[in-house]
Amino acid sequence: MKKILSLIAISLTIAKSDAAVLLVNNATANPGQYLQIDAAMAAASPGDTIYVNGSSVIYSSCIVTKSITLIGAGTFAQKQNQFPSKIQYVDINSNLSNIVIEGLEITGSIRFVSESNIQNVFIRYNYFSTGDISFNNLDNSSNFVVSSNIFNSNSFAVDFNGGINQSNFTIENNIIRGYIRSMNVNNATINNNVFYNYATPFITNLNSALIINNIFYNSNPLTNTTNCTYLNNISYGTSTTYGSMGGNNIDNTNPQFITAVSPTGGYLPTYNFGVQTSSPAHNYGNDGKDLGIYGGSANVTVTGEVYNVPVIRQMILQNTNVPQNGNVNVKVRSTKSRTN
Repeated sequence: MKKILSLIAISLTIAKSDAAVLLVNNATANPGQYLQIDAAMAAASPGDTIYVNGSSVIYSSCIVTKSITLIGAGTFAQKQNQFPSKIQYVDINSNLSNIVIEGLEITGSIRFVSESNIQNVFIRYNYFSTGDISFNNLDNSSNFVVSSNIFNSNSFAVDFNGGINQSNFTIENNIIRGYIRSMNVNNATINNNVFYNYATPFITNLNSALIINNIFYNSNPLTNTTNCTYLNNISYGTSTTYGSMGGNNIDNTNPQFITAVSPTGGYLPTYNFGVQTSSPAHNYGNDGKDLGIYGGSANVTVTGEVYNVPVIRQMILQNTNVPQNGNVNVKVRSTKSRTN
């Protein structure tokens, strides 16, 4: 009966007319179609969606070998049975395009290591509790968007460190406790992020990027950058000034987050990195919106709930005793995902 309920929940949560949805659940008492992601990957066709159910048990690391959408339950999703879809490593193979990875808790890394010819990748709504995204020695690849993730590693959060012919990378609307390493990318944009509580530089070896509408809170915005353009950023907790590096930047001024953020330590779900209406960062973006994660054009969530995927908030079993061949009555409450 539990299995039936899970399948009902998934059928209500995701519906695609043009592709299959494969369910992964590693709970032995309540299994899905597949216990682990690799098994679902082997059965999937390009364009399919693999939904990874929230679980109290970490999933085995997996390899993405096809152009698929991989969806987790959201680490801080506001619902009954609030388990994350936790995994250590997700590796992506060469010669793929149109990949989406969202709603997972990553304890190790999403890795594009020594791969090539990968295009059109979206990594969003994930919680990197101790992990990162690694583009080490990635060659001939383009069009990557890293959006609305939370990085709590206190180390490098996005790592390039080698590779050739990388182009069109956007890092936007993320909460980053850590830094970006060795980003030598053509047409790189870093916008509407909050970099916080990492006293050393927010990046190493960055060349010719557009850095716009960000908040640097106890994080140095300038060191180890070359020929970058800084527009409409605010920094706090550092004496570094932007000088002639760009325009309309605000030096060493409190952004006035909605809830106070400790000047040391990691991410807490109780933090609200939106800015108050009295903040100098309010409506200060080049687009007339707030600096930080609630500006720009991306759909933002700090819960990990996946945009445009309804969330089952509650399921209540109406009849606990069911005769043979009888009906199970379930009351389900579902809403759209919460994007702020």
